[in-house]
Amino acid sequence: MPTPGKAHPTQHIGGTILVVMMEVDPAHEDEFNRWYNDEHLPGRLEIPGYVSARRFKLEEGEGVLTYLCIWELEDGSPLHSEAYEAQRRRPSALRDRAYAHITQRMRGLYRQIYPPAGAFEDHSGFHPERQQREGL
Repeated sequence: MPTPGKAHPTQHIGGTILVVMMEVDPAHEDEFNRWYNDEHLPGRLEIPGYVSARRFKLEEGEGVLTYLCIWELEDGSPLHSEAYEAQRRRPSALRDRAYAHITQRMRGLYRQIYPPAGAFEDHSGFHPERQQREGL
C-alpha cells in the first residue's frame, strides 16, 4: 500500500534504453569482460546523453544470449553524435581482440512509453519476501 505524502529518493533516468546482448567464445570471456568493464562502459558514459549502464550474465533461460547490457540514454541522439563516432574510430587493441571473440550480437533501441517520464515504482515499503530473504 503506497504511503501518501511520503517523499522517496529518486534517481535521474533516461527515457530511452539501448539493449545489447552478446554471445562470447567461453575461452575468451575474461578478456571480453575486461574490455567491456574497463574500456567500453567508461568510454561510452563520457558521451553526453548516456545516463547509466548495467551489465548482466544469463543465469537461466532459452533463446537469449549470455551477456546483456542495458544502457540508459536521454534519447537516441548519442548514437549519432560526433563523440560516439570518434570513440568508434579510436584505436584499441583490447577492443579488437574482444570483438574477435563475439560470436553473436543483438541490439535494440527502445523508447519509454509508460509512464510518460520517470519510473513506476512501488514505495509501499512492505516486501515480506525481501525482508525474509534479508533476515529483517
